[in-house]
Formats: sequence, C-alpha cells, structure tokens
Amino acid sequence: MTIEYIRYRIADPERRAAFEKAYTAAAEQLDAAPQCLGYDLAHGVEEPDRYILRIEWTSVEDHLQGFRGGPLFGPFLASVRPYIDDIEEMKHYARTPVASARRAATLYEAVGGAPALRRLSDTFYETVLADPVLAPVFARFTPEHRDHVAVWLAEVFGGPADFTAELGGHQGLLRGHLGLTITDAQRSRWLELMSRAVDKELPPDPALRRRVMDYFDWGTRIAQDVSRQPADADLGDPGPTPRWGWEKDGAGNNGA
Repeated sequence: MTIEYIRYRIADPERRAAFEKAYTAAAEQLDAAPQCLGYDLAHGVEEPDRYILRIEWTSVEDHLQGFRGGPLFGPFLASVRPYIDDIEEMKHYARTPVASARRAATLYEAVGGAPALRRLSDTFYETVLADPVLAPVFARFTPEHRDHVAVWLAEVFGGPADFTAELGGHQGLLRGHLGLTITDAQRSRWLELMSRAVDKELPPDPALRRRVMDYFDWGTRIAQDVSRQPADADLGDPGPTPRWGWEKDGAGNNGA
C-alpha cells in the first residue's frame, strides 16, 4: 500500500466551494477504481486556503499505470483539471511501523485489499510447493487454488463475499481439507512459511501482522481437525464463512 498526498492552495472562497464540488464528482471514479483503497479531502482550519487530498493506493504502480492507464482516469481528470495549477505538492509516501492499529475499519482494507492478498498467496505457495514437508499436502494443487485462497482471505478479513457467492462458501473450504491428515509438523511448517510471506507482502504494522497470524493459527487448527476425517465425511452445516477483525475472531469471540 502507498499513500498519495496532494496539497492545494486556493485563495478565493467561491473557488474553494467549486473545488470541493469538483472533488465530490471526481470521487465517484476513485470509488470505482480497484486500485484505490480509500481517500479523504481535508480543509485547513488555521489556513482555510489550504487543502490536503489523501488517497490510499494498492501500490505506486497500480496508481500510475493501473488507474491512470485505465478508463476511470479521464473522467477523474476532467473534474479536477481546473485546479491543477493550485497544486503545491503531489507525492507518494510509504507507511512506517509507527501507526494506529485502528486506522482501517477492516483487516481487508489494512492489508491492502485484494491485490495484496493475491501477492501474499503467490509468495506463500511458491515456497510451499517446493517444501518437502508440505508438498505432499498439496499433491492435488491447481493454479486456481492460490487465487481461491486470496478470495477466501478477502472475505474472512472483511472484504467482498465472493468465496461464498462463487466458490462454495465455508462448506466448500472445509471439504477441501477432508482426508488430508495434516500432521502437527506440517501445520507448524505452514505457519512458518506463511509468517515469512506476511512479513514480505503485508504492511509493516505489528498489530496488523499479529491479527493476521492469529487468524492463520486459528484457521489451521480447524483445517487440521477436518483433515483427519475421511474424504466422504458429512460435515453438517458449518455455518457462514467466518469473519476476522481487529478484536473478534471468526467465531465472534474476543481475539487473543
């Protein structure tokens, strides 16, 4: 994730009102852009001629090549073009570990959305498939599996419910683990490799990484239990896909 700051100075009060109206229109394009994770426009209190626009992008490349190279940029630029000369700064910034754990409403937003989860899944499975301890567990691995994992995590962490809508939901996820007989050593190794992938791909926020790894610890325990049942076992109704947030686990209890 990267944060873009655009600082404006607009002296005329009537022009400031028009500027805010223009960004209300431009924001529709930001809302529609998958590369944009959020934005806000702040107005100076001590210096009312100043504005700061803050936009969270999945990455610098996604902003400059994805959004600016896509169909939404034209309408966005048309709305704000009259104010380009009022810009005093337009830069990208990277977060540091010094941050509040509650800066995003959901873990999905905090990790960087679907693109970050896809990168996490890709990085993780590159190591898993070459690992002698875990390779036997993934003997039936398909390229679609890593995509499905990213979709599952997006839903669990508070994003779109696409896994439930398109990929079998909680029941489908659990059934995929039946008969795998996952050992304690394999579960531990899975967590070790996932921790490395999290360190590489997710923002450097200790609280965020801790909550993400709390989920993986919780989820792999359930997966291991299910894996000890035969492939044709009846799981009954496992309930909806769990949701995992800053404070509550997938069962609705306070997280550790």
